[in-house]
Amino acid sequence: MSSALTEACLLATRLHAVFSARGGEALVSACRALLSSGEGGAAPDDALEFAFNRLFVGPEAVPAPPYASVYLDADPLLMGASATAMRELLHSLGLTVADGQPEDFLACELEVWLVLTRLLRTAPPEARPDVRAALFWLTGEHLGRWIPLFLKRARGAAPPPALAAVLDSLEHWLHLSLQRSLYEEK
Repeated sequence: MSSALTEACLLATRLHAVFSARGGEALVSACRALLSSGEGGAAPDDALEFAFNRLFVGPEAVPAPPYASVYLDADPLLMGASATAMRELLHSLGLTVADGQPEDFLACELEVWLVLTRLLRTAPPEARPDVRAALFWLTGEHLGRWIPLFLKRARGAAPPPALAAVLDSLEHWLHLSLQRSLYEEK
């Protein structure tokens, strides 16, 4: 595995942990793990859970929902066409989403990317072109279209330094993941 792919996998794993964290303690721990990787110097604190919920979770309307449907579908609703496309990809991989999360939730999509990159290394050689095609669709046609819009909205909501650093890490991961050469056989 190339060093760039190794870095992208580590970032995706840590970002997944941040966006799928349940509760303040798990969120702070996940942010600390991510930010200790050199992607930002801001230390998470006790106010992190409040800020995270204000930006991404609710209960009130949030400025930056972490769901592809909000950014890609004509009607910016959850469980739209983008969620259906992700559901089809998940089913083709034999996966399902736990805990009733929409398939187009950022953490779910990061997990799908991780599964595909693992398959790229472990699948039989004849299956790798299909895995590579799925990665190209996922990164270029899907994540590469909605994550920049999500980042713009989230940054526009004045996140605290620790969450700004998380967003910077997500942007760096996206930049890495969009490099088609990352998925070529060496």
